[in-house]
Amino acid sequence: MRHTDFRFVLDPELGVELLASAGHTMDYPWHSHVSSYVLGLVRQGTITLFRRRNARETVLHAGELFILGLHEAHCLSASQPYALLNLCVDAKTLGTPGNTKIIAGRLSALCRDGWLHGSEYAVLTTALECTTGTVMAVENNALDELKTFLETHPEENFSLDDLAKRTRLDKFQLIRRFRAHYGLTPHRFQMQNRLRRARRACLTTTSLTDLALAAGFYDQSHFIREFRRATGITPSQYRRAGHILPPLHLTTAAE
Repeated sequence: MRHTDFRFVLDPELGVELLASAGHTMDYPWHSHVSSYVLGLVRQGTITLFRRRNARETVLHAGELFILGLHEAHCLSASQPYALLNLCVDAKTLGTPGNTKIIAGRLSALCRDGWLHGSEYAVLTTALECTTGTVMAVENNALDELKTFLETHPEENFSLDDLAKRTRLDKFQLIRRFRAHYGLTPHRFQMQNRLRRARRACLTTTSLTDLALAAGFYDQSHFIREFRRATGITPSQYRRAGHILPPLHLTTAAE
């Protein structure tokens, strides 16, 4: 496994991230993008995408698009080098009227800067319009309340018994129902949120040790191990590959 090219641009105000990778055969383990929708475009090669909701594989070739819904667990594999473009958009952003056009404006600027081609811009913005109409409403059952709690407290450590008490389920019922609803166990779901927070802080925090502890990892080596498992690269490599867009000072921004 070797990354020959990886770069991304982040708009922390809107909660939008565009990632481009090429020239590797990275297999991504089962995971979700927690509070984000993902629009993925295969630029080169072929990938196989597995979705837990239907247990079927989807083979995608260059030029083909896939859309991952909120909390949709999935994994990805490939036998030959491929290139992939991912647009990750926070659910709150898609749920805010007017933000779709703002995201399209951001993508248009990135298109002029060489981050994506005009045809890719057209595919992504069209898919973005379609995805906006499918944003899930927030429910108020015990599992959704626990999900929100884990999203907002990713750095804290909770035992499975603690989480079970919050839902008034026994811990085995909790694991089964949570995984059926969100595709991951509560522990892996919280880890995804830790990594999400750490990835966004990685570009602005100088000390990886401080970042690891603040995000809830045991130590820096634990952080690096989980980070590499999820992304295929180290936090330092990720930091060098990233670029933060200047703020728009939006009143409608999700973050």
